[in-house]
Amino acid sequence: MQRFVSIARLVFVLAVFGHERWPAAVAADEPVAATAQDEREQRVLSFVEAHQPELAKVLANLEKRKPEEYARAIEELDRSVQPLTTGKAKDPQLHELDVRAWQARTRVELLGARVMAGKEAKREGKGKEKDREELERQLREAIAAELDIRAERLTYRKQRSAAWYDRQINRLSEKRDALIAARLKALLE
Repeated sequence: MQRFVSIARLVFVLAVFGHERWPAAVAADEPVAATAQDEREQRVLSFVEAHQPELAKVLANLEKRKPEEYARAIEELDRSVQPLTTGKAKDPQLHELDVRAWQARTRVELLGARVMAGKEAKREGKGKEKDREELERQLREAIAAELDIRAERLTYRKQRSAAWYDRQINRLSEKRDALIAARLKALLE
């Protein structure tokens, strides 16, 4: 789940700067069959539109301006979105926390990319200091929210694990005599 490849930043950088900054390892991947690509693209776009509309707008812009980079961005997004589109049935509460963590992470990455683009614009004499300060404030808040969600997710996982261990301890206590007899029988036969 932890991915150091910044998907949102990658999409934004591709949209702004082009494919020159695309990692060679990802660019070297072989293309997938067209129908699988269409299904993957639809799954990614549906998820992104539902959970991160700002990223959906960036993707729509990228698709119009640079279709090849758009395809690469969809492929990379699919890697992070796929577990989120399939894991809902196992543990709905963990799934919801995972989706919120993804939203927070992509929000941070989008804002980070916007701050970087603002710095580039400022160097060119086009950026405003006030806008950059506002973006940095939003980024700080987004990072704080991301950390809060990560802590909430870890707390939930800890509680879930503790509950599992409690069940195991109770099972051993409740069936102690039967387990002793079964083990003794297995060893003596």
